[in-house]
Amino acid sequence: MPAHIAGTLHATPAPVWLPYPDDVNALLPSLWSDNVTKTDDGVLTIAGHSVTDLAERYGTPTLVMDVADFRSRAEAYLSTFSNAFSVEKGLAGADVFYAGKAFLCTAVARWVHEAGLGLDTCSLGEMMIARAAGVPGDRVGLHGNSKSTAELEYALDYGVARIFVDSLDEVARLESIAAARGTVAPVMLRVT
Repeated sequence: MPAHIAGTLHATPAPVWLPYPDDVNALLPSLWSDNVTKTDDGVLTIAGHSVTDLAERYGTPTLVMDVADFRSRAEAYLSTFSNAFSVEKGLAGADVFYAGKAFLCTAVARWVHEAGLGLDTCSLGEMMIARAAGVPGDRVGLHGNSKSTAELEYALDYGVARIFVDSLDEVARLESIAAARGTVAPVMLRVT
């Protein structure tokens, strides 16, 4: 996107796809969960819970996640991709993975697994969270650059579905670790 000739202060304040609202206090459906509303006096509510009440009860900052919205979106992604790449259409099907880097705790990992999604992790800690939440290794992927030997070993021991390899050095290290364990590493190559 080219810069404004008079400088960035004169550029359009929002992306083209995001229209400037008639009411700047309106909740844009494309940005907010279906379960987020505002009361007549302007207080934001999430799944029926006032954010002011949540702040009073838990302090700030507080992370609030709407499990119903999470599950609804997970189902929409799974359904859309499963239909688009179905075996009935002569395709191989689709695996939909939640990106743990968006936010991951044991509750979210359980929601992901219960929704039928795979879990994309990028660290030893994220794999440990997945395992603690009961997510089977074959529903977990490991990616990320500069993976440690400990992460690669844990991924193999956990039985992750795929290790996304992104360097020649990592290929050699993973090959050595897998050979020492008498196993074959399930890899996908990421070329950048």
